[in-house]
Amino acid sequence: MACQKVAMVTGANRGISFAIVKGLCKEFDRDVYLTARDEEKGAAAVKALETGLKPKFYFVDVEDKKSIQSFHNMVVEKYGGIDVVIDNAGVQFR
Repeated sequence: MACQKVAMVTGANRGISFAIVKGLCKEFDRDVYLTARDEEKGAAAVKALETGLKPKFYFVDVEDKKSIQSFHNMVVEKYGGIDVVIDNAGVQFR
């Protein structure tokens, strides 16, 4: 298990969260995960940032416990835990 630091930003395929991912990728020596509940939009956002930056994408729907657990399991296995979480995903009440 690596001791590398890791950050996660939810709802990051656009808006403020997208800008936060961009800033984290520029300023910190750590893995930065851009998470989104739409895989196509998340992958497109990562591609848009890959001009000199190296964000990683992971599907996380903050309303889906299984996707949250999946991310948690990956982070614990790969990094031993998480260092920074910025939870900015929007959720609409139905």
